[in-house]
Amino acid sequence: MTDIRLRQISSWLLAVVTVAVLVIVFWPTPVDAGARGTIARVLDTLYGVGLPRFVTYGVVEFSANIVMFLPLGLLVALALPRWLLWFSPLLCASLSLGIELCQALLLPHRFASILDVAANTLGAILGTLIAIVIVKRVRRRDRERQRASDLVHMQAARESILRGR
Repeated sequence: MTDIRLRQISSWLLAVVTVAVLVIVFWPTPVDAGARGTIARVLDTLYGVGLPRFVTYGVVEFSANIVMFLPLGLLVALALPRWLLWFSPLLCASLSLGIELCQALLLPHRFASILDVAANTLGAILGTLIAIVIVKRVRRRDRERQRASDLVHMQAARESILRGR
């Protein structure tokens, strides 16, 4: 897969993920409102089997924000030209800040939080780091394929020359 093909696929996936994230963050009420009791019961059960008590509902919510923005950071980084990979966390952090401002100003049942911005940005950074690994592996694989192809062509040319003598 070439860099261009990877960017094309990533751009399409980014559009889908962005729509999903926007639906979640601009839902009129908190998306976990009906699940708080269930989450609390699951945590109680997990505490009983050894989950550390510091893993609270707040930690679960913070982690969910990281997980929500990780694919955004990954796909933004993969969709951008290679020299702009570093821009992905900045773009995602700006998006997160804009989301929290909109929630504060436009959605009375939602709660804006700087911790959400921090978690979202952390997710974007992790996604960008994964993208860097993917891009390096794809580029290394493409170089190896090109070397192998060049070698085959050189051998064919050499054999052609030898047969022509």
